Amino acid sequence: STWVLASFPIPVRSICKIMSMKAVRNNRLGSALSWSIRAKDAAFATLISDRFLREYCERGTFSDLDLIDNLGPSILLSDRLTFLGKYREFHRKYGEKKFFAAAKLLLMLMTARIAPCSFWMTLLTDALPLLEHKEVIFSADQTYELMKCLEDVMAAEPKKENLQDDDAEIMKVEMLRLALARNLARAIIKEGTLDEL
Repeated sequence: STWVLASFPIPVRSICKIMSMKAVRNNRLGSALSWSIRAKDAAFATLISDRFLREYCERGTFSDLDLIDNLGPSILLSDRLTFLGKYREFHRKYGEKKFFAAAKLLLMLMTARIAPCSFWMTLLTDALPLLEHKEVIFSADQTYELMKCLEDVMAAEPKKENLQDDDAEIMKVEMLRLALARNLARAIIKEGTLDEL
């Protein structure tokens, strides 16, 4: 297999690209991603990663978890593929109740600008349960970073001319602001208490 890829790189890559496009047309995203990785087609891997993320936003779950969980070094093929793999890792850590590791990873996805800006509100919404957790998960500094991310999202959104803004989005932003403020207060108290010890 390696010999074949080394001997005939252009035809093999072309076949892989064709198979990837065929899989996308048949709405088989996992297969399409696998073929685009074999073709080393970063642009198409990015496009498919975006489809996975859109699907996640619509359904609240990932399809082809096994593939996403086992991307290995191919995760570096494109920034979006890296984000997809790391975002899935965040969900895995959260599911395993490794809340501090999950919070650190979520914050890294936003502050390192790996996440597409269009996905930031989803990431901030994912932070809500961690912000409201009975134990303080985000430190004061981390909370300030999240606040800055929220303000960046709000500044980037075009001002709606229509007075009837999306009530769900307004509610989400208000819930985030409240959770961030509460978490900041709890983190400052906790960190102040630790400093006194």
